[in-house]
Amino acid sequence: MNDNNNDNELEFDLTYYLDLILRRRWVALSVFISVVIATALYTFNARPVFQAQSLLVIEKERGNNTIYQGGPTVERGNDDYYQTQYKLLKSEALLKTVHKRLNLDRYPEFAGVYGYRKLIKPVAIAPVPRSRLVYVKVDSYDPLLAANIANTVANVFIEQNLSNQLFISKDVLNALQSEKPGGQSRAIYESLPAVVNNTLIMDLKRESAKLQSQVAEASGHYTAKHPQVLALNANLAAVQSQIKVETDKVIQSLKIDLSGQLMGNNIRLIDAAMPPLSPIKPRKMFNMLLSVIGGLVLGLFAAVLVEFIDQTVRTQEDVENKLGLPFLGIVPLTRQNKEQTAYNHLILQEHSLISESIRNLRTMVDFAEVGSKTKSLIVSSTVQGEGKSYVGGNLAAAIAQTGEKVLIVDGDLRRSNLHKVFRVSNAKGLSDFLGGGRSTEDLQPLIQPTDVKNLSILTCGPRPPNPAELLNTPRLSAFLTWATTEYDRVIIDCPPMFPISDALLWGKYIKNCVFVAAFGKTRVPLIKTAVKRLATSGIKILGAVVNMSKFGGLSYSYYGYYQYNYNYGPDADAQGGEKTRRRKKADLKPEPAQTTVSGK
Repeated sequence: MNDNNNDNELEFDLTYYLDLILRRRWVALSVFISVVIATALYTFNARPVFQAQSLLVIEKERGNNTIYQGGPTVERGNDDYYQTQYKLLKSEALLKTVHKRLNLDRYPEFAGVYGYRKLIKPVAIAPVPRSRLVYVKVDSYDPLLAANIANTVANVFIEQNLSNQLFISKDVLNALQSEKPGGQSRAIYESLPAVVNNTLIMDLKRESAKLQSQVAEASGHYTAKHPQVLALNANLAAVQSQIKVETDKVIQSLKIDLSGQLMGNNIRLIDAAMPPLSPIKPRKMFNMLLSVIGGLVLGLFAAVLVEFIDQTVRTQEDVENKLGLPFLGIVPLTRQNKEQTAYNHLILQEHSLISESIRNLRTMVDFAEVGSKTKSLIVSSTVQGEGKSYVGGNLAAAIAQTGEKVLIVDGDLRRSNLHKVFRVSNAKGLSDFLGGGRSTEDLQPLIQPTDVKNLSILTCGPRPPNPAELLNTPRLSAFLTWATTEYDRVIIDCPPMFPISDALLWGKYIKNCVFVAAFGKTRVPLIKTAVKRLATSGIKILGAVVNMSKFGGLSYSYYGYYQYNYNYGPDADAQGGEKTRRRKKADLKPEPAQTTVSGK
């Protein structure tokens, strides 16, 4: 059971969003077309960009962790070694050298005082994962220039790498090669860690110290020319000479090492960059495909956004959720023939969606009026132009077709419009009675018949200069008392709630109201204000009608389908085909004895 409920909720949500997209299809389509056109203009007018790439290998530095033992150290093999090399590849010093070597000032994209900084963006470093390889990629409008820059960046980096390795060594080498007076150079040589820590020199120094001790002891017993003393001095001189020789060998080795003559570079150029044959930008097919996908996504997002910020009424959900009113029905937008009345579709034999929507509205009004003491009602809206006269006229005609005696009154004494709906004269009407009527007997000559049986109309008549004062006279109450006595239904086409309040004057005597809201026109806050004013005056709003609804959503199709099957579907034939046929006949030729849902 729970699974079925979840499926229904999911289906409802999908239907809601599909309906939303269909209703906002022009918004989504406009955004989609705009994105595609903008992308196409950029793609096919953009200047092509070429990319050249050179390939380097960066090996770990060989040897010990220092350039030479005991001296200033340069660390090798650190974890951040490669990240350091990648940063050096795009250092400003390197790019400045490249800019100067290629004389890039002659190209507009690299000209200027700080033109070398303009190389930062087109030069990209792309390491190959799980390897010691790295690509130097360069973008340029000129394929040959892109290749030259990529190769020059690689070569300059190789040169600078070797120079950096020898940077400290050269300072030490200069110190070793400088000759200082008074034997200071020899003292420096012998104090070098490479000399001090040499095993052979250490052994010779121990032998020298031993001989010096023996010479001192022998000198205390013998003269300087004694054979033993002479022999010890000769051995001491030989050992010291050997120490000097070994020291010179170590110094010479250090000089050769520090000069870099035997040092190899750990960075090599593997593949030189070649001028590319085709551009990498713009990618026309990819851009257009991306624009189609992006346009669809942005179009759907725009449709949802517009729906979210839309503060108008369009569907049953809007009436119930946004306004909190009962929903009476939807009346589609139709084109009226100038030679026909606005309710012509109700008197034709063929059935249409507009006629079924009006009949469904009639049924919903009958249900809403159950329990009311009177069957009279007013029809109003928030502002002018929402089609309340059209809805009121069609509702009156539909009710009259059921056999009820109906009077429809043009209660808008400021901008009368009902006579245009029924195509009757407005020479005389309600304003004549309210302005100078003596008794209700004066009303009968003002009532005009229509081409719908059982339906009569009282037009506004000449426009008075003081409509509010006329609606406050006792004659209005007398008129309504007479009308509700003479007719089964009285429908008043009232003025809109804004900017005037004449509808509230009618509401003092008629407490039921059908509220008309134009499809996607009036904002919800204003409608709520109008509804609140009616409710504060004690007027019961039977429900709201969405007028001038436009095709373009699943909800509209659903309502039409439901209305059609309600009377004419296969279920209707199965449950009582004869009753349906009688209803059709009543719509065309109503009989006085026919009853309605309300019991009349």
